[in-house]
Amino acid sequence: MSDTVSAATERRGALRLWALAFAGFFLLIAAWSVATPYDGAPDEQEHVIRAAGVAAGQFAPKPEVAKKGSGAFQTVPRGLVRDQCWQFNVQANAGCAPSPGGDSTPVRVGTAAGRYHPAYYAAVGWPLVLRPGMSGVLGARLISGAFCAALLAGAFVVIMRRSRRRLMMAALLAVTTPMTVHLASSVNPSGLELAAAIAFFAAFIPLMLGERTGSWRGLIFLAGISGLLLSMLRQTGPLLLATAFVAFAFPLRRGNLPALIRQRAAVWWAAGIAVSTAVAAAWIVVMKASDLGNYKFPMQLSPFQASWLVAERWGNFLEQMVGVASYLDARLPTPFYTTWQAAVFGLLFLGVVFGRLLDRWRLLVLLVGGALVPTAMQVRYFNETGYVMQGRYMMPILAGAVLFAAYVAEDRGLDLARCRAATRLFVVLFSLHLVFLSYTMVRWQHGLRDFTPFRRFNPLAGEWHPVLGSLLPLVMAAAGIAVIGWLGWRAQRGLPGGPAAEADQASETGARPIAPAAGAFGPAS
Repeated sequence: MSDTVSAATERRGALRLWALAFAGFFLLIAAWSVATPYDGAPDEQEHVIRAAGVAAGQFAPKPEVAKKGSGAFQTVPRGLVRDQCWQFNVQANAGCAPSPGGDSTPVRVGTAAGRYHPAYYAAVGWPLVLRPGMSGVLGARLISGAFCAALLAGAFVVIMRRSRRRLMMAALLAVTTPMTVHLASSVNPSGLELAAAIAFFAAFIPLMLGERTGSWRGLIFLAGISGLLLSMLRQTGPLLLATAFVAFAFPLRRGNLPALIRQRAAVWWAAGIAVSTAVAAAWIVVMKASDLGNYKFPMQLSPFQASWLVAERWGNFLEQMVGVASYLDARLPTPFYTTWQAAVFGLLFLGVVFGRLLDRWRLLVLLVGGALVPTAMQVRYFNETGYVMQGRYMMPILAGAVLFAAYVAEDRGLDLARCRAATRLFVVLFSLHLVFLSYTMVRWQHGLRDFTPFRRFNPLAGEWHPVLGSLLPLVMAAAGIAVIGWLGWRAQRGLPGGPAAEADQASETGARPIAPAAGAFGPAS
């Protein structure tokens, strides 16, 4: 009876923690959603057209040369189709383009996303058909953002229960970069893919390598649902799942895979992911979704020239992973990027220093799968497709590398005091989200010049304003940052849930561990 009551108390505590984390992440994501002009995030109009088409029943349009040598045509409301006037002109503000209107007249229009798997678009596209204007776009953005916030909140809860000294909390904040939030706030499957990857690794790492204590139900569910999403959202999903399996499943005698095979839920989720991956692979072949289009250079490059050119862009890739929003034109001063990058590289360095040989091998597999393989593919197909690589395409697997490095460091001996200090450093760093949002709003509202005086850095003024005003997104972002920061700060102190922090303190001081109060945060995972 007492065990049943305890389990119910843990579930209620987990739900409360998840709800708080969801509120924080959703406020931050929604702030970007309401601040962003139509087609203000990378390729958003392409995905809006695909989503509206799928919501109208056009799941598998004929592959045609619709946009840049690829894509397909969809019939969508005219109100969703707008010419681009500022997206590739940094000096122009978003006011030069009219917002989506309510014109429901069907028009046939090409989209580069026309061959993509329809699952994501079916989930978010229905507001675009019901209200083919900015209200429908906001509805689709908020639905997509809610999915992302739910996954990030799930990762938060899992880390609270399974991270030994909560250093993985620092990694979660580190990989939830402004670019992560910007993508999550738009109609674009890349945002949901990245949130799913973060949730997947947050659950999969302790599931495969952690102690076999307590219920695995929560871990299996989060790894299963996020793995299922990864298998179908984008063409890179199977690569991520394969990389994770190679990194953590072997050697069998050193992991939890044999025990997991005896878990019926784990087997069913694995089977579902396998079937979904096979269906997604068949979709890619039939719809020719791997044809990225024609972005070729005017001249052919040798392998060495292509390698050199791609290597030169790696500095840009790293900045894009932190946050170069809009159409890669809202770039902040360099110190904002180097600060975030230094903190992330610090976590990776701790993973290498504290890790054993097998840990370093696993970290290497993730880094190769996340960085080297995409780079090599870009070099190999440079003359066939042109330059298509961006930093955001490498983020999902590299997020797993950062989470794993933190797991290794705290598991192999980094003491509680330093884990606490590192996590609180990232809580402070997380406040930079407000700076990135403010600067990007200035870009949209004013346009940028070669030199922008500080007196122009005013996200509350400009020739263009978001449909709900400029103040609301800033207030929402500040509230979301405050909620996540408060949870992260309290989590590291061990106050809200789970005995992990108290057990660590007890082992170091000789004190008896303090039992968590009834209703304390912590899921039955």
